[in-house]
Amino acid sequence: MAFSKMWATPKRRRAEPEEPHVFRNEWTQRYLVVERDDGEGAECLVCHRPIVATRERDVRRHYEAEHEHYEAYPAGGERAALVERLRRGDASAAAALSDEERAVRASLGVAHLLALHGRGWGEGSLVRSCLEVVMREALPEHCNLVDEVDLSPESMAQKTLGLGRNLHAQLLDRAPNFRAYSLALDDQAFLGTEKCLMVFLRGVDHDYEVDEELLTVVNLADNPSVTLAMRFIGESMARLGLAWDKLVGVASTGTGFLASEDCGLVQLMQERAAESRRGVGGHSPLPHCAGLLHLEMMGSIELDVGGVVDAVAGWLALLRTRGVSSLGLKLLVEEAEMHHGGEVSLRCLTNWLRRGKALKRVFGLRRELEVFLAQTGAAPNGDLRDPLQDPDWLCDMSFLVDMQAHLAELAAELRVPGTFAFTVMDHVCAFGDKLQLLRAHLSAGDLTLFPASRELSGELDHQGQAVREVLASHRYQEGLARLHAKLQKQFEDLSVVKRDLDMFADPFSFPVESAPLHIREELIRMKSSATLLSEYQEENLGAFYAGLPPGCYTELQAVTFRAASLFDSSCISDRAYNYVLRNQTRLNHLRAEDHFHALLRIATTNYEPHLDDLVRSRSRPLA
Repeated sequence: MAFSKMWATPKRRRAEPEEPHVFRNEWTQRYLVVERDDGEGAECLVCHRPIVATRERDVRRHYEAEHEHYEAYPAGGERAALVERLRRGDASAAAALSDEERAVRASLGVAHLLALHGRGWGEGSLVRSCLEVVMREALPEHCNLVDEVDLSPESMAQKTLGLGRNLHAQLLDRAPNFRAYSLALDDQAFLGTEKCLMVFLRGVDHDYEVDEELLTVVNLADNPSVTLAMRFIGESMARLGLAWDKLVGVASTGTGFLASEDCGLVQLMQERAAESRRGVGGHSPLPHCAGLLHLEMMGSIELDVGGVVDAVAGWLALLRTRGVSSLGLKLLVEEAEMHHGGEVSLRCLTNWLRRGKALKRVFGLRRELEVFLAQTGAAPNGDLRDPLQDPDWLCDMSFLVDMQAHLAELAAELRVPGTFAFTVMDHVCAFGDKLQLLRAHLSAGDLTLFPASRELSGELDHQGQAVREVLASHRYQEGLARLHAKLQKQFEDLSVVKRDLDMFADPFSFPVESAPLHIREELIRMKSSATLLSEYQEENLGAFYAGLPPGCYTELQAVTFRAASLFDSSCISDRAYNYVLRNQTRLNHLRAEDHFHALLRIATTNYEPHLDDLVRSRSRPLA
């Protein structure tokens, strides 16, 4: 009986926690609702119906029952744009898309994907054929849907232009909010193709949100003057409403066209910016960072003491024309072709070898390469020794391979976005110290930090060759000294604004006496606030400054806006460089510059195209 009583007693269920009736801000984008003004529940932005029980399951149930067709808007910029239109009461945004509009939206999505992957507009027909096969086999009752989507080459070309205009329109909306901005000038992204100058823009708004976008592309193929290029850039800035007095810095590749002290483009910009500031006070020179873009290429040129890259590029070009039986060399050539989209000129090969690990792979295949050159009769004869059998030349090559690896580490650190410019100074200063250490190691014959040279030393020591003595010679020391001096010169303008960068990075540790006089009172007030210190330690830097009490730290924030708007990475420039290299064949055959600019904007943007805006403007030619 005792057992029966025990089992007859029902088990007490653990109470499930009741979902709190608290509105969460993330529901606005997820379910298209906002909190009611009286705090009692939520209100649907689409149908304006109140949802009294503010639990997620109630909000989700309403959304899925009434407005699930809005799932066609992916999370991100497009979804945010939809919410903004609904907040403004845009009735067209609240209406469900018609079948015709959904077909236009689908074709825009295909055009966007083709542009991102560098595919030709004619491949829209291939996409259609693939869709027809899938629909016929999997959903035969919906086969007719594919017929409504226009994927013709003409349609894809027009929609690509529309996507480019839409992305530029988003930049046009954002630019007036920039409190400060900087420019990056890249005239090396198109080496091996038609020469162009890409101009990138980095702007920071009052919430410290950063935008990095393509401003414009200047065609340099016809050798325009610096003044003409300046006019093109100025017109692009004027269209966005960007004032010259808000320009706070310029990054560039440091070529003569851009950085010449006599008549370079950067000098004209510095003069124009200084002129615009005379009426508003402030005469600080516009800082110019000439080493941020394509740093590996610049460093490799300084360290190539034996003309290694040019010689290897010529051998690779010969490999492509003669063919080769070695699997390693064959894969190397195929990688070079794939990296350049099939078209590989001698200039392209040279630049490829100056970036990444390509030269290191050639160094590892030097025996196979030596056999190939001997078989083809390309190796020098007579008194001239084969470079691959010359210990001095091999030392040049191993030294360059090792230094390219160190440069690649620095370049990788400078490609990380979202870190602000003070990290650039930290990385460059640390690399300067590393160069001094490398010089000391070479002088002592210590190859610990030179793995390729250490490998070569192990091979040649058996032949009685003193590799360590060769590597300790003045030519390598001078190469390292040249690189160190060039880095210091190219980043010296950042050193001038290092005080502002340090204050921006850590205002609580920054010495008050080192700050400008007009900022010291605000800095003292900030340092005395335990609340602000806690927020600084818990939040990211941009969120911390954006959350400062309005009007309390205006002088300090003016400095931080300038510091935050300086380019902190080469990410967008490298994205353009890689896109152009992969798609050289297609880009070289484009007839209209507008298409060229649209493709580059799509490939480099951080915005999401607002497809709905394009769909609802079907009266324009792109529809």
